[in-house]
Amino acid sequence: MKKIDFERIELFTDIAHTQCVVKNVKKDFANAIYTYGAGIEAHALALKIYNSEGMTEYTQEEVALIRKYSQMCQPAFIDAINKILEDDNQ
Repeated sequence: MKKIDFERIELFTDIAHTQCVVKNVKKDFANAIYTYGAGIEAHALALKIYNSEGMTEYTQEEVALIRKYSQMCQPAFIDAINKILEDDNQ
């Protein structure tokens, strides 16, 4: 299980990762999954993210889908998600 707050994602604004902004990405990311995802699991995850409030717990399966669908997004978002998910492994 992993807790993620899609309302407060730190996105780097430069390639050197020296500056960042905190953004609410839940609507945009949920829409990306809903539009480009496949299957009932993607549908359920898109709705869960869209309806989330603050820190929300995601299963291992959901985390795998979050990692997969983040790859469709901007590089800064990919880095942000990777950082959040790697924090679990430390």
